[in-house]
Amino acid sequence: MYEWIKAFHVIAIISWMAGMLYLPRLFVYHCDAEIGSKQSETFKIMERRLFKAIINPAMMIAWGLGLYMMWERQWYAVGWFQGKLALVILMSAVHGYFARRVRDFAADRNVMSQKFYRIINEVVTALMIGIVILVIVKPF
Repeated sequence: MYEWIKAFHVIAIISWMAGMLYLPRLFVYHCDAEIGSKQSETFKIMERRLFKAIINPAMMIAWGLGLYMMWERQWYAVGWFQGKLALVILMSAVHGYFARRVRDFAADRNVMSQKFYRIINEVVTALMIGIVILVIVKPF
């Protein structure tokens, strides 16, 4: 049963990361759209649906299955896992920040630039790389 749980955990992670990498790109393009335009309203729908239908459920499934595996294998005391957990908590914080940005765009209150969203997209990438390295290589 453990292998099935791990497989669904990986599927959830892939879905979560796909959304977390795509959402900031939508934000970049949304910055160019004139407030109230059809294009801006379309971006609002895309951002909301991506966040609520894919990113949120994927994160919750990833966390739930990940915590189960941590408990099952008693990884909470292992160094590589503690590092991974710290990075996943940071990724979850970025996720929460993105939730706020989706709400701000929906209310036409975005104050961030395209450049900011391009940079934060790289933060997600760096966290993902760190997590994968810790899980696969287990350096400590």
